[in-house]
Amino acid sequence: MKLAAALLLVLVALPCAAQQRTLQDFFNSKGFKQKVIKPPNGMLKRQYLVPDGPYTHLFDWDMYFMGVALSYDGVGKPVASSVQDFLEYVDESADWHGYTPREIATDALWSLPEMCKPFMAQAALRASRTMGDVSWLLEKSTGGKWESNYDKLAAMLSFWENNRKSADGLFVWYNGVESGIDNSPVVSDKPSLVTEGVDLQCYIYREYLAMTVLAERLGKKDDAALYASKAVDLKKLVASRMWNDKDGMFYNIDSRTGGMVKIKEWTNLTPLWAGIASPEQAKRLIDGHVLNTREFWAEKGLRTLSADEPLYDAKNGYWRGPVWVVSSYMLMHGLYNYGYKKEAAELADKVVGLLTADLNKTGGMNETYNPETGEPTSAGNFLSWNLLSEHMIEEAQTGNDASAIVW
Repeated sequence: MKLAAALLLVLVALPCAAQQRTLQDFFNSKGFKQKVIKPPNGMLKRQYLVPDGPYTHLFDWDMYFMGVALSYDGVGKPVASSVQDFLEYVDESADWHGYTPREIATDALWSLPEMCKPFMAQAALRASRTMGDVSWLLEKSTGGKWESNYDKLAAMLSFWENNRKSADGLFVWYNGVESGIDNSPVVSDKPSLVTEGVDLQCYIYREYLAMTVLAERLGKKDDAALYASKAVDLKKLVASRMWNDKDGMFYNIDSRTGGMVKIKEWTNLTPLWAGIASPEQAKRLIDGHVLNTREFWAEKGLRTLSADEPLYDAKNGYWRGPVWVVSSYMLMHGLYNYGYKKEAAELADKVVGLLTADLNKTGGMNETYNPETGEPTSAGNFLSWNLLSEHMIEEAQTGNDASAIVW
C-alpha cells in the first residue's frame, strides 16, 4: 500500500498529538506544500504563493499565512518575491499615494479600489527572518518613484493613514470583501468606507511593529522610533475607543455616527492575537465570550460568528459560523499569550482533528467546517493557510509563534 493511503487509514484512530505527526507526514509525502509555490506568470513577474487548486491570484493575507507555515521548512524566498509582486503595483494602478490592489492575477489587477490588506510588512519580516537577510528590502524598486522595496512598504502604510483614517484616528475598511471576511455582518458594503474594523486596527498595529523591526535591522533608527510610537498610540486608541466595558467586548464602529456595531464576530477577538487587549480586557473577553459555549466555543472548534447571533449559520454561513483554520490559529495564540494554555491546546487539537478526519474521508482538506458536527461546509481540496495546522499543536504546547513580530 502506498504511504499516503496507509497514512489515511490511521489518521482518525490516533490521539491528536499523533494525528499532528501524521498530518506532517502526509503533507510531505504528497508534496502538498510545494503546490502553493507558483512560477512567474504574466503580471506576476516573480515566484509567488497561491492557494492550490484553480487559483492563479496572488491574495494578500493568504500569502502571509502560507509564508508563516512554510517558514518551518526554511522557505522564505517565495514569500519575499510575493511581497515584491505586490510592491510592483504600488501607485501603478491609481493616483493614490501607496495604493496597491488586494489581488493580482496573471492577467489583471482585481477588485479595485479595494486595497491590499495591511500584511505586507509582516510578510516582509517573516521572509527576512526565514532567509536571515533583510537587504532585499533596500533593492531598487521597479516602477513608480520609490527608491526601494522598503520605501514602498512605507508608502502602503501611508495610504491607510492618508485615505482610510477617520476623524477619531481609527482606520476604515472599504467593504467586507476587502477585509477578507467576504460576507461579514459587521462591515458595511453599502455605503462603503464607513466601518472602523477591530481587526483592521490590529493588522495595522502589527504592521507598525513589523516596520519598527525592519527599520531597526536596516539601521533606520528614526523610522523605527516613529513606527514604534504609532503602534503605541494605536494600541491605546483601540483599547479605549473600541472596548465596550458593559459587554466585555471589542466592537467595530460606524464612523458616521460613532456608534458601535454590536454583533459578535470573531474579528472582535483579534486584540487577543495582536496583544492589544489589557489583561483585564482579555480575561473578560475570553471568559465571557471566547470560551462561552453559547457563543464562540463549539464542540468542533471556534465559531466565526457567535451562535446567539440571528445570522449564525453553522452549515452554510461561510464566515457566519463555520470554523476556519486562520481564525482558529490567531485565537489559539491569543489564548496562549494571555495564560489560557490548556484552552489553546484544546483548540489546536480540535482543528487538527477536523483536518485529519477530512483527509481520512476525502483525501483532501476543506476551507471551512461545521462547528457543531465537523462536516465540511465549502469547496474541498483547499490548500492555503490550513498549512498552519502542520505545527499548530506544537505551537500550542510550546508557545512558539511563527507569526510573532520579532527578529
